[in-house]
Amino acid sequence: MRVFLSNPPWRKGNYYGIRAGSRWPFMVKLKKGEKIPGYLPMPFFLAYAASLLEKNNIDVLLVDSIAEAHTDDDFLKKVKEYKPDLFLIETSTPSINTDLNWIKKIKNIFPNVKTILTGPHATVFAENLLKENEYLDFVLSGEYEYILLNLIRSIEKGKNGEDVRGVTFRKGSNVIKNPPADLVKNLDEIPWPARHFLPMFAYNDAFAGLPSPNVQIWASRGCPYKCIFCNWPKTMYGGSSYRVRDVKDVVKEIKWLIDKYGFKAFYFDDDTFNIGKNRIIALCEELKNQNINIPWAIMARADTSDEETFKIMKDAGLYAVKFGVESGVQEIIDNCGKSLDLQRVIKSVEIMKKLCIKVHLTFTFGLPGETKETIKQTLDFLKKVRPDSAQFSIVTPFPGTAYYDMLDSKGYILSKNWDDYDGNNLAVIRTEKLTSDELVYYYKWIIKEWDRFVFITNYLMHPIRTLKKIIEKPERIKKIFKIF
Repeated sequence: MRVFLSNPPWRKGNYYGIRAGSRWPFMVKLKKGEKIPGYLPMPFFLAYAASLLEKNNIDVLLVDSIAEAHTDDDFLKKVKEYKPDLFLIETSTPSINTDLNWIKKIKNIFPNVKTILTGPHATVFAENLLKENEYLDFVLSGEYEYILLNLIRSIEKGKNGEDVRGVTFRKGSNVIKNPPADLVKNLDEIPWPARHFLPMFAYNDAFAGLPSPNVQIWASRGCPYKCIFCNWPKTMYGGSSYRVRDVKDVVKEIKWLIDKYGFKAFYFDDDTFNIGKNRIIALCEELKNQNINIPWAIMARADTSDEETFKIMKDAGLYAVKFGVESGVQEIIDNCGKSLDLQRVIKSVEIMKKLCIKVHLTFTFGLPGETKETIKQTLDFLKKVRPDSAQFSIVTPFPGTAYYDMLDSKGYILSKNWDDYDGNNLAVIRTEKLTSDELVYYYKWIIKEWDRFVFITNYLMHPIRTLKKIIEKPERIKKIFKIF
């Protein structure tokens, strides 16, 4: 059986879609001269699924057309050359209409191919997707590596997935959704991602100046916290599970990646990396034992590691941390179920500066209680803590999250055209105090105000540094000056 796993093209004019591998799928406008976005996540689920199929002697091809900058014709040529028996797309909410069109095109070319959708959106709407799209054959719900393998084995035995948990399928004119599959208890049993299919130097998350080329890696899956807006823990993992890999195997993979590809840095793209002090210390010790001396970064919480642990990470090469903060107002943090004390954030940022670890903070606007005043207070918070970099978005209530249900019950979701679910460019919600247009306005406002603040404090007060910046990035400086 020939299995084609895909992250197909998703474009609208000069806007480029980022879906597989992203917890927050969105579209971004390409900069002049760019063929792919500067930020691009590794499609981990697809790559792990490919490696598991290879381990079980199944003919598989993984194509990431986002990373390859494929045109539609490029992608179709790949499919036609491979002639798959099974064709799978890892979809997302904002790309679902595009992806259904791809499924239809492939079915028209190969009428006998079995077509599959998976990913968060497909997990939530599995039955409806099959009922409404006759050219779609299966939906795989949640963490899907073993579900896919078991479905293939089922088909090889002449069945149709009826014996496979996590599969939604057709039986005659009926759509049947099987019970959910169990999560993988031992992450170490899954082979490393099948990176040999992928253009590894295309993937990049160089926040806070992390050197490139850098490589992304997972050391754990899931998150034990219960943020109402968070997509993956609820949809892909079915709740607040948290599982970790063996640290020796993680470091072994890092060493192999450095030796094979020559990466200059690596980034732990875990849902929440820094849980379990003893595990983190053991990982740092193993990095030293294996003489891995390149910088690395983590996606982390600001309240799950103490100064001692951060110092140990720093001694092992930690270069930067990405803290999800969401708001500079404690009431909003409390409202969204994040269980985070902003005073702890302030303290952790101080520790990062003391240890010379770069810090990147992320914020989202439109959570319960958001007003124009709270957004301004978030800017005040930012100016107080002064991270090395910051990231902003409009909250997108993806189906399957508690926040989607909460907003939907109040009539505050203004669009169910899934194309609009792009918090990088649009607001599909309102709050008690803010319209969708106001959310977009203040989202753009805080980006400009933060850029202005950074420019004034980092450059205008340092003439030599300013001159160097103008020479290096004249277009960026022109954009900054438009603010004044």
